[in-house]
Amino acid sequence: MENEWQIDLKLPDIGAMATLLATSICSAILGAAEIAYTMMWITSAYERHGKSFFIDLINANDLTWTAEFIVVAGSLLLLSSIVFLITMLYSLIELNALSKPEKTVRMKIVFILFIIGLILLFIALTSALILRYM
Repeated sequence: MENEWQIDLKLPDIGAMATLLATSICSAILGAAEIAYTMMWITSAYERHGKSFFIDLINANDLTWTAEFIVVAGSLLLLSSIVFLITMLYSLIELNALSKPEKTVRMKIVFILFIIGLILLFIALTSALILRYM
């Protein structure tokens, strides 16, 4: 009779839920923005140089400055966006697994993937600045 006022709600970890949800939303926004930014680079280079730009991208022996810029910085941005989208997917999977009481959440993997995406984004933007002002 001593525990008659005790209520066992079995709620999942609210802090982990908020962290995983925020990481998932930020990763989705960053991944989509990087893809859109890369497509904007390619479209503006095509508008500026015409059809010869795509020939410059295919011909690896004679890259112009714009094609080199798109290949290096664009590839790094797309790789970073892939890592961010994988981070989003994995954090949503972990968020779903949080509802099961016997399941432990592996937050370190989510944070490591997010940090790898941020490092790739930093390298891509730094290479874009170096190629632009070199």
